[in-house]
Amino acid sequence: MSAPPMRSSWRNTSNPTPSARPRIPDGLAARGRPSSTVSPNSYRLSTPPNTLPPDRDIMEGLHTTPLQTITIPLPGDEDGDIKITDYDFIGSYNWTNNTTPTIIVPGSPPQWLNRNIPYNVQPDIGPMFCDQNGFRMPSAVLLPLVVAVNKKTEDEGNPPFDWSSVDFVTDRNGLRKLTRWIGQKEVKDFRIDMQLAGDKTVLFNRWEKRTKEQFSGRSFGFNFEKESTTPAPGCKNSTGHHRIVTYDLSGLKMVVRFEVDACFPPPAKSHPRKSTSSIDELAQSLSGVSLSSQPSPSSGLPSPKNSLTVVKGGNYVSASAVIELTTRSEYRQNLYDWKEAYPQLFFSQTAHHFLAVHQRGRFIAVNKRKLTSPELHNVEQIIQPDLRLVRKALDKIKDLVVKYGERGRLTLVCSNGELKLYERKSLDSCLPNDFLELF
Repeated sequence: MSAPPMRSSWRNTSNPTPSARPRIPDGLAARGRPSSTVSPNSYRLSTPPNTLPPDRDIMEGLHTTPLQTITIPLPGDEDGDIKITDYDFIGSYNWTNNTTPTIIVPGSPPQWLNRNIPYNVQPDIGPMFCDQNGFRMPSAVLLPLVVAVNKKTEDEGNPPFDWSSVDFVTDRNGLRKLTRWIGQKEVKDFRIDMQLAGDKTVLFNRWEKRTKEQFSGRSFGFNFEKESTTPAPGCKNSTGHHRIVTYDLSGLKMVVRFEVDACFPPPAKSHPRKSTSSIDELAQSLSGVSLSSQPSPSSGLPSPKNSLTVVKGGNYVSASAVIELTTRSEYRQNLYDWKEAYPQLFFSQTAHHFLAVHQRGRFIAVNKRKLTSPELHNVEQIIQPDLRLVRKALDKIKDLVVKYGERGRLTLVCSNGELKLYERKSLDSCLPNDFLELF
């Protein structure tokens, strides 16, 4: 089915990403730890720390009695390893710091500068995003994902993406949380809101108790990325790059969104002199489409939070150029937990992992590994038992969501390592109705 008609007003603008507020870095939770890294625009906020809202209650909007407890699957006689096949990049976008939710499509990740070491980086201080999609589109967290994918097929003149063939639409973050629950190691409480789209597609809606974290100068990951990358042409004012891929996970067709820290810059010859390289040149080449969905009466959100503006900019980046950046102190580098970190690379098939080592902010080494390296292949073999159980758990979860049908509003809540299924009180959808029709 083709994408829904867009209520649009294409326009040229002299500044597609105006902002009177400071830029905010993105993506803490997607990388799981305070020492991980995010967008190149990692700046202190002028907002005082005590203005951050209180944490949300993990049980908000849920009926108090669980429908059932979901147990960790038992190991069985599964055949072979869990593998990712038919991997395909299907869309991407960058968030901007506009007053209303605005994405640059296709956008581009920050480009790795490959600076000579050593060099100094200031500590991370102030509020940082841990879930920018949830912050900017709280009533439709998955909407930018679907819009970016549809825009790519439209721009390339290809048939629309077949959403009805998909088993799960999710952030990588949700798969990582399920993996930690399976392994029962460092299992923090979490929640995933779910909904059935069409006959078989399960929407995983990311839920976080807070969309920003407060940093007090004990880590350097955010500012390491700022000092080690540069914004790609056409993405100077972006606040985080997200990439969407599809693949077969041993029989389940997945659509997975994840944040990208950096990428290798393209060869110089791929950017001729007339390419967009300044904000003035970019402004003349941009056009946008506004996509609107009316908020439900119970959402309590102003209408700007329920609309999404798309502007054109950036370039599609090859999967072989994508980099995950992580930082560790010199004293902790040998304690890096690859079993915990590897699912982040696996579920997105991120090609490169850079582990930057520092002495109180003075970076002295960058250890570079490829996903295809023998070292990381050995890690994958170690976690295969957990991956097999995650795959079985996804089957069980899908069966439950399909059982409750399109009007079912189910939520997974993990508390103290125990996973339970709840029903939400509201019938609000994870996506606007015209986008649900794609499934």
